[in-house]
Amino acid sequence: MGAPHVQRPLTAAVPLFGLEARSPVRRRMLRQNTIVKELAGALAASLSLLACAPTGIEEARSALRTNDLPTARRLLEKDRDDFPDNLEVRLALGEVYYRTARDALDWDGDEGRYLAYLEQSVDEFVEAVRLDPKQPDAHFYLAVMDVYRGDLESALRGFQNARRLRPGPIADTNLAEIYLYRGDLEEARRWNKSAYLSGGDIGTVTFNQMLIRWSEGDLDGARRRFEELRRRHPELIRTINAAPLPTMPRSFEEFAGYCCESHACGPYLEHACQGLGLEVGRREVSEETLLKELRLEMEKRRRLREIYRQRKELDIEVEEQEPAP
Repeated sequence: MGAPHVQRPLTAAVPLFGLEARSPVRRRMLRQNTIVKELAGALAASLSLLACAPTGIEEARSALRTNDLPTARRLLEKDRDDFPDNLEVRLALGEVYYRTARDALDWDGDEGRYLAYLEQSVDEFVEAVRLDPKQPDAHFYLAVMDVYRGDLESALRGFQNARRLRPGPIADTNLAEIYLYRGDLEEARRWNKSAYLSGGDIGTVTFNQMLIRWSEGDLDGARRRFEELRRRHPELIRTINAAPLPTMPRSFEEFAGYCCESHACGPYLEHACQGLGLEVGRREVSEETLLKELRLEMEKRRRLREIYRQRKELDIEVEEQEPAP
């Protein structure tokens, strides 16, 4: 975030007295001196703000683009310790913890490490909500985590909360996708159309159209939209549920294969996956892990309710349904 600045008239009138004030040369000198002092003061204020700003977040984002989670985590944890009230750092670190948790379970099958990082991720996002209850991004990420866990009801509430805080086409496309995962194609189409009509990103709208066509059994339509995404919006088919794919899919079938294998995609599109003869990946965790996830979810809801109970002027109901557009 850029350092805030105060706009002020650099050539503000300066009271001049005596005979020297009548000299044009003297007036110019005084005026220039005032400008120099004002600029020096503004520069000093900017440098002071920069000295108090996080230094590792941009480098951490670069590391995230290459999926270098340990480096991103190290940089952001230092920034978090130095600037505990920085919202941007909290959100970025929450995402890193979530992706680390997923890798621990998906690639290593390490449930203990998964739960440890999942809890840290939730803590960062809830703290972000506490720092700024009107900011929707934490609710978005918490909902993404709920999708991964298989809790679509909690995910729907999270996306609805995000939309209450910032209505608009981005929130509408998120709701379209969650309704698709719930098997409600009519609502999915309605929210996706709402996003399109309100000027939403055409790439995200097209991505949802691809999934909807696939779910309807219209493989030709799905393939056409995939090709459009591959040509114009390739970044949208490089991730599933905020996690990067191993390689860039070259065809719709290859993308579908990644989706069906993913715990955060395949189970919600099981019928569509079967139509392509693809097996569906499912999470395999112990009852103990499921119980700990449930306790973590209950604690998250308790903390969110407490935050919004103290901010009633925002009119946020954690579990309230969002009306259709």
